[in-house]
Amino acid sequence: MNDKIALVSCSGLSPLGLVVRAASVELALENENIVAACITEYSAQPNNCSPILDDAKIVTITGCGDDCASVILSEKNVESIKNISADTVVKTYDLNPLDAVRLDEDGEKAVEVLKKYILNEIEKL
Repeated sequence: MNDKIALVSCSGLSPLGLVVRAASVELALENENIVAACITEYSAQPNNCSPILDDAKIVTITGCGDDCASVILSEKNVESIKNISADTVVKTYDLNPLDAVRLDEDGEKAVEVLKKYILNEIEKL
């Protein structure tokens, strides 16, 4: 995995939004070729996206069915090469995070499961 990967993830105020943000930021801190991008920044800019996405393979990570990250990027004419549904991943492991402010026990487990899943999907790109 040598290509620059930009993780553009959910920033929702739900327990799963917290899980997605934590997983994305931790992956960026642990891997020099991964950056965590702020979808709110792109939403606020009228006609462009941050240079952080330049020359990066973009992977969106959704927290719910609204898929805000992909919708916002699409409105900016930016395409992701992979979209990961955190809800599907977490449910596969029968985890149910319940706190939107602090990671509870299932939230911590969900972050680890999601990180492993994301890394596995990135390896396939």
